[in-house]
Amino acid sequence: MTLGVQIDVGEWRRADPVIVASAAQNKQLQMCVTVVRFTADTSKGFGERFWVRARLHAGRGDIPVLLWLDGKPDQRWVPGATLQIAGQAELLEAGSSAAFGITVGDAAGANPLKPERRSIAERAGEAASELRLRLRDATRQFRGAELLPGFAVGDTSLVSEELRDQMLESSLTHLTAVSGSNCALATSSVLWVSSMLGAGRRVRSVLAVLALTGFVFLVGPDPSVQRAAIMAAVVLISGYGGKQAHALPSLGAAVLLLLSIDPWQALQPGFALSVVATGGILVAAPTLHRGLNRTLKIPRFLALPLAVVLAAQIVCGPLLLLLQPGLPMAGVLANVIAAPAAPLGTGFGLLAMLVLPVSEPLGMTLMQIGAVSARWVAATAEICANLPLSRWAWPEGWGGALLLTAVQAAPVLAWALYTGRLKTPMAVRAKPRSPWQQSPSAPRGVRLAVAVLMCGASGVFLGPTLITPSAEHASTPRGWAIVACDVGQGDAILLRDPESRDSTILVDTGDDPELVQECLTRFSVKRISLLVLTHDDADHVGALSAIADRVEAAIVSPPSVGNGDEDQDATGRNSRRLLQDLEREGIPYRVAVEGLSGSLGGAEWTVLYPQQNQVPLSTNAASIVMRVEVGGISALLLGDTGEQEHRRLLTSGVGLEADVIKVAHHGSRDQHSQLVAAINAKIGLISVGEENRYGHPTDSALDALRNAGTTALRTDQLGSIALSKKNGDIRAWSVRAPADVGGEQ
Repeated sequence: MTLGVQIDVGEWRRADPVIVASAAQNKQLQMCVTVVRFTADTSKGFGERFWVRARLHAGRGDIPVLLWLDGKPDQRWVPGATLQIAGQAELLEAGSSAAFGITVGDAAGANPLKPERRSIAERAGEAASELRLRLRDATRQFRGAELLPGFAVGDTSLVSEELRDQMLESSLTHLTAVSGSNCALATSSVLWVSSMLGAGRRVRSVLAVLALTGFVFLVGPDPSVQRAAIMAAVVLISGYGGKQAHALPSLGAAVLLLLSIDPWQALQPGFALSVVATGGILVAAPTLHRGLNRTLKIPRFLALPLAVVLAAQIVCGPLLLLLQPGLPMAGVLANVIAAPAAPLGTGFGLLAMLVLPVSEPLGMTLMQIGAVSARWVAATAEICANLPLSRWAWPEGWGGALLLTAVQAAPVLAWALYTGRLKTPMAVRAKPRSPWQQSPSAPRGVRLAVAVLMCGASGVFLGPTLITPSAEHASTPRGWAIVACDVGQGDAILLRDPESRDSTILVDTGDDPELVQECLTRFSVKRISLLVLTHDDADHVGALSAIADRVEAAIVSPPSVGNGDEDQDATGRNSRRLLQDLEREGIPYRVAVEGLSGSLGGAEWTVLYPQQNQVPLSTNAASIVMRVEVGGISALLLGDTGEQEHRRLLTSGVGLEADVIKVAHHGSRDQHSQLVAAINAKIGLISVGEENRYGHPTDSALDALRNAGTTALRTDQLGSIALSKKNGDIRAWSVRAPADVGGEQ
């Protein structure tokens, strides 16, 4: 009943008529908000933008909102800060944790509010915010220590996009956000110290509660911190699952408490993962701890954290599949390696934050020790994320989650049957088989069931992780010359002479790091001799950081109106974001203009557009158009050019005929039908995402190809498409339907 009342009250607040009317009329409002989380970067490509969770103080009460802002966050955007902003509200979906998304008109104009009469809690909150900011500023002085504020208070604003991706790939992201382990560390440390000082049980309990409360206060009013604190309390009450009578009832009570505070978090993945991980630790960690200690002879101080990591990883595996495809097999290894470092970073980071205002030299010394832990975890993430086979293939969606659950449950069921913990009619007491074997053997029926379960689980596990990928790799043609990678609504084209397999050209990267890496792996591309970035849009360059370590050199489009230029700004850096990213990755580059040409391992290419001394009006208009001769196939790659650029190509006098055309702009309506006819290609490659919201490819683009006698091959229908030439004919192979487009094995 309490939960129902809480939901009704929350819905009433969310339906505040002033905010709803403003959202419906697209009007700007002056609003007062309180930040509840640290900022998160959303640039993920080019352009600076961030978002932050906040509470909007409206007439009916506080409303959870998301604030979207351009630029870089400054010290005002910290948990607990109250700001006056001007922005436009947009009503979010009913199931969202936030009721409104607010685009802040001018982030620089946000005005911090400090009422004349402030309560003790408000003044204490400001002091905690200043401590967090001091920790962040001090961290900037230590190279490679950007994870330290995340360990201590969950502040990841200093973490680079590359490191964030590596942490995600190696299943270490939870270390940079305040979780139950951070809370448990704070309370466990107090319990240990008070125990060493001879404090009684009641005193220790009171001190642990005070430590947990103080930690949550220092970190800030983030709902995820509240969840972490409550889950940590459950783990501590149950003694890491050792007190089974308290464990699951405490977890149930914690879930009810969390939902009564905020019912909408039940729809958030983080809530489900937190509850499931805590349940797995309570149920499975004690047994795993005993097994690791007794069977594998692992010391107790190492066996417990390893058991906790294994239990959490196993039970969360099916849910993680719904968020990110594949099995992060390097995740367990990464968590085991990072396990000793993260608590040290948390402890020394917290101590440094508290000591810095009192003694800066001592605080910086503590930070220096904590920085070692941060570098340890960062190095672990980098190495484990780049390990071969760090992520294994597995079916996606609910089907894959249920299949993984069954595979994990089968060994547990087999163990329960074999040890007699699960009683069946077959489980009768058996006599020892020999005088030297004191323990009775399991009945034949039980052993048969155990064998079936273990063999079935092994077979099902090896199918998608080993057998299917091996079969796909074996069936993928090796003698390809052109590949249109399936990267969703984006472009990524591979070019390589079949006789020179060590020299590969990649034209654009798409914006999905996993998809472009999957394509490179499938077609055995380890090095990219030349990367051509046709223009600056994210769907063509957004995954640059994921493949940068493979790139030797790059060609980029000239600057266009609005995307910066090659002139240096006041700091001596290029003002164009794409060039900054290339420089940061250490990739040498040249700007492409008409007439630029070269050869690479048997592939010859020439830039036909853009013209010299021209500043295109948009990034699409600046797209590089290339003619390539590779593997006996001629191809014309049109980037995202439109009708105006096509007219210039038609009147330029250059030869446009080619065997293959990479259709411009994913088959948009902005095409010149006469250009397709002039090219007279046999095959038109259309790189396009399934059911994309742009309606690509358009009927007019497909009609133009059909009228020119060009066969359209689309990545949304066929997946990645490989072309090669054999006996004078162009052969096409595709991932999804090789029989429909011909085949070459």
